[in-house]
Amino acid sequence: MAAKKKATRVKRKPSRGATVAMGAAKQLNQLKATVKDLKNRLVQEARRRQIDAKVIAAAGTARRAVDQQVTKLRAEGRKLAGDLKATLNKVKSHERAWRDAQSQIKALNAQLKRKDQELASQRTEIGRLSQELAARPPAAPAPAPAADESRFQEPLFPSEPSGWDPSSGEDSD
Repeated sequence: MAAKKKATRVKRKPSRGATVAMGAAKQLNQLKATVKDLKNRLVQEARRRQIDAKVIAAAGTARRAVDQQVTKLRAEGRKLAGDLKATLNKVKSHERAWRDAQSQIKALNAQLKRKDQELASQRTEIGRLSQELAARPPAAPAPAPAADESRFQEPLFPSEPSGWDPSSGEDSD
């Protein structure tokens, strides 16, 4: 079988008016595409700017809120610092008072110890003297004062009777 020859079409050249119309249509389509692209970009840019404006407004609101909180926290920090200083001063004064009390206690304990030692030495002295006195023979009784002399002597304080006899030289206690 023989191969059939395929008929080829011959392209015709468009007429000059058709060529211009086709070029203008092509250019028009390009311009439409460019306008559409520019319109899309403009819409996107407008959306971006709206979003940016919203973000900026939200950031300003957040900044104001943070500034208010920082101001409150600074004031609270100053108050707490003042409270802390006052508390530290109180603690220092309490420590000073405690140290003073401790030193007074030490001084009083030392004084008590000295007094106890003095008392113990006085007790031993009294015990020694009582033993000496017990070992001595009894002394002769002292002569009784003359009745005449007591009549002539007046007490220093007449309202109080005195049990003391000035002529004896001893206390009545």
